[in-house]
Amino acid sequence: MTPILYNSDEIDFTSNGLGQLTELYSVDIQEQRNGLLTFTGLYPVTGQHYGDISEGRIILAKPSPLDDNHAFRIVNTQLDIAGHSLQIEADSITYDLTHNIVKSVTMKGTGSTAMNQLQEAIVNPSIFTLYSDITTRSTSTLNYVNPMEAIAGTQGSFLQYWGGEMKRENRRVAMLNRRGRDNVATFRLGKNISGLRYTVDTSNLVTQVIPTVNLTEGNTTRYLEGATVSSKRVGNYPIKYTQSVDVTDKITINDGDTDKAIIDRINAYAGNWFAQSENTNKDLPDVTIEVDVLSLQDSADYADKFAKLETIGLTDTVTVYVPEYGVNVTAIVNELHYDPIGERVTSLVVGTAKVSFADANQNALSDLQNKVIQVQEQATQAVVSANGKNSNHSGRNAPAHPQEGDTWFWDDGADSGIRVFTNGVWVDSVDTKTLERINNAVDSAIETSYTYTDELNDKQVELTNELNNKVANGEALLKQEITDRENGDSVTLQAGKDFVTSQIKDYDTGMQSQISQVSDGIMASVSSTNLITDSSFVNATANWTLAGDVSWKIDNEIMLKGVRVATFNNGSTDFDRKTSTLKSTPIYTMNLGGTQFYASIDIYAQSFGTSAYMKAEIVQKNSSGTTTKTTAIGGSFDTAMSGWNTYTADITLDSATTQLYLQVTQYGGGKVSVARPYLGSTKLNAGDYIPGSSTDNTSTLKLFNNFFAFGIQANTGALISGINGDSSGLNIVGEKITVTGDTTFIGKNFMDGAIIKNASIGSAQIADASITNAKISNLDVNKLSGNVSSFIQSNWNGKYGSTTINSTGMTVNSGGVITDFMNSGMKLTMAGESIGGIGVQGMTGKPNTYQGLTFWLDGNAEYMAWAARNNGDTSMNPVIQMSWYRSNSAPTGAYAGFNFDDDVIFNQGINVPGISKAKLGFTTKTFNGFNYPYFGDSRLQAGLAYGSGYTYLISGTTYYNLTRVIKALDNLGAVKIPSVINSDGTVKTWFNVTL
Repeated sequence: MTPILYNSDEIDFTSNGLGQLTELYSVDIQEQRNGLLTFTGLYPVTGQHYGDISEGRIILAKPSPLDDNHAFRIVNTQLDIAGHSLQIEADSITYDLTHNIVKSVTMKGTGSTAMNQLQEAIVNPSIFTLYSDITTRSTSTLNYVNPMEAIAGTQGSFLQYWGGEMKRENRRVAMLNRRGRDNVATFRLGKNISGLRYTVDTSNLVTQVIPTVNLTEGNTTRYLEGATVSSKRVGNYPIKYTQSVDVTDKITINDGDTDKAIIDRINAYAGNWFAQSENTNKDLPDVTIEVDVLSLQDSADYADKFAKLETIGLTDTVTVYVPEYGVNVTAIVNELHYDPIGERVTSLVVGTAKVSFADANQNALSDLQNKVIQVQEQATQAVVSANGKNSNHSGRNAPAHPQEGDTWFWDDGADSGIRVFTNGVWVDSVDTKTLERINNAVDSAIETSYTYTDELNDKQVELTNELNNKVANGEALLKQEITDRENGDSVTLQAGKDFVTSQIKDYDTGMQSQISQVSDGIMASVSSTNLITDSSFVNATANWTLAGDVSWKIDNEIMLKGVRVATFNNGSTDFDRKTSTLKSTPIYTMNLGGTQFYASIDIYAQSFGTSAYMKAEIVQKNSSGTTTKTTAIGGSFDTAMSGWNTYTADITLDSATTQLYLQVTQYGGGKVSVARPYLGSTKLNAGDYIPGSSTDNTSTLKLFNNFFAFGIQANTGALISGINGDSSGLNIVGEKITVTGDTTFIGKNFMDGAIIKNASIGSAQIADASITNAKISNLDVNKLSGNVSSFIQSNWNGKYGSTTINSTGMTVNSGGVITDFMNSGMKLTMAGESIGGIGVQGMTGKPNTYQGLTFWLDGNAEYMAWAARNNGDTSMNPVIQMSWYRSNSAPTGAYAGFNFDDDVIFNQGINVPGISKAKLGFTTKTFNGFNYPYFGDSRLQAGLAYGSGYTYLISGTTYYNLTRVIKALDNLGAVKIPSVINSDGTVKTWFNVTL
């Protein structure tokens, strides 16, 4: 969607507010799991709403593929250094809660109850509702915090004690047990995939455990050890990741038990340690992945493996195959970057969960970490499922005290499967014998289908015989009907022809009753004629002119009131800022200035792309082809319609107009259909339609005032022999017929004998001609005899001495500079020295179809440059703005290589040589209440910033004042720095440094 600007007090967002920000670009919406949600973008100073954008106002935009439009309050605007655009920063409207206060609150009970208690404790009235569906019960007390801190930004927050995933909405903040979807995509990691960067962490990996118990006897503690348990994935790694596991609290130990009995219990408990719920995935590495979706589009596997990432949502999970260890890892989306204008995900981070809002808070999180460790140590075999109500169990024996909906992963040594506790019993979902049962069911179904097929074959034979008998009887009746029709129609047609001929030839009683004579010409009364040729698309688009990368097409499956429909649909083809037109055959009008016409068309716009629109219009042109007037039918349209609509327009011809036509234009992508276009001298009633001629309008009477002049000076006085009509068209017969004024003939014209004083002929076929002087605009040299190429070359070279043509191309010599146009492009030579050129060139190691445009410098030339004259000047030497020099030819003040002599801006990251995927960036960084020029990591996480006499080192969200550090160390003189320290704390060796 196109972001919309609103006043600062808007809360409903049901209108277009102050307007759509159509010129907005480089827009990025960033959201982190349980963390920030921000909007950034650039807006040109020439934009329509530049003056309306200010801090406090609200921008409505779509934040992700799955979420509704979200409001962002503008918190900072900054004009860029060049002054071309305004940098906009805006925070989620929910950040308004950070300016409210909670003096004291005790949250106790389920998540829903806790959020209600927090909402009631907010001091100032708020439009936001706090909500949770978490059923976990806990308790926490907070004092003097803002509501967002209480939810997820301080020690003792809701997130710390109840958990959950935050979802921000325009009037609600929710902590949900599960926000995202599970396993929405699966892809394979690869080090050579551009746009995919990942790290694999094995520091917490466990593939083998040694279970132990500790026994205390008096003041002595001894240990018993069970059998070592290995994961099924132990062979996937180069080493065994082994740790001991204390299971003392997991088994029953009675007084008097022998060591063997205790060890047997250890083995019984720990034998399936890796299958127990709390230990699931401990034999898998931690994976963190940074995905640049836009860069991935260049990957050959994008369509098959990565396309789903464009519509992924925050907190969705994906399955990732790690080729280093041959394992699949489930990871969660922790950070998402979204382009609301292009409506696509641009980058994302998946892997270990991050509590970004809490990380940004100054309070320590050590207590939170201790709490997590404590919960992990107290976990039991049954782990709470994602819905917060059910449990997952595993093992040979049925779990005790199951709840409705619980899942049991069972394994009896021979078979295994999954069962769900439903209506008081364990119901099989899938197991190792499921395939066998499916095969049996399929075999049974196939056997049944064979029997049914035989029955159908017998029935088909019976019906076919019955149908053949009916067809034979019907054929005899049809032949008789055709014979009767042919005889009867022939008589009727002949009678009609005789009647029409007698009516036309009888001038006094026939012609005068059909044609109204006027003093300045003949005006034919043509009632309700549609002048648009093939307006019903009977011949598809044969009589229409199409233009554009994606053409209008005729939909043969869809009809509107029995009439074909023309449709534009770019589908998945990128059609941004492109145009497609559908134009009717021109109607030639001659001198009809001031004449009134009427137009109508049916339109159904189903969808529009970004900044796209369409319009239908009647275009008028003069004899030179210049547009004299355009009239839109219904205006322009950029909003989807719910169905077909009819639009009309009144057309008045300009005095200079000699032709007019209908043109339908689609700007940008979308799906739009048109049907039943009409243009005529009669205004139709609403909903009416008259089709135009399906081929040409030659059989339609179109005699307008001064359309044809037949040498008629005064009505019937100049009509010599009359007008004879026949079935093929209009026939004019007379001893002498004079045609004055501009005359246009459409189609073929045959003249038995003609004397033409002066003629300009576009295309002609002349059997034998003696021509003294001829001007021929288009000559087919294939029809000439003799040495045609020699004739053209010798005459051209003799006529234009500075320009010569030969078999390889053309050469232009203009005062010392020679330009050769060759088979691969253009070459320039000056003073006998080859300078360089512009041409088409392939690349070594690439196929023949791999081609590009090359600006090249010859070995004798010294430099190449891009230059510009000063604004408004057209005569001075252009001033060099960018140049490239050889190592031995750079002039004073310049250097070998590229030189820039004007301001340079980098709107995107800069790649560096080598295998690094990180990019360098130049931009503005805002901190300490000021905007600083920044250079460093393109994601703004590491680099340098400077301004106001200081230089800062940036690491993540921390800013170090390097200037102050250096000043503090400056002039200290000789300083000793310890290099080796003894075990007792004394220094053994020093570094001597002079500062």
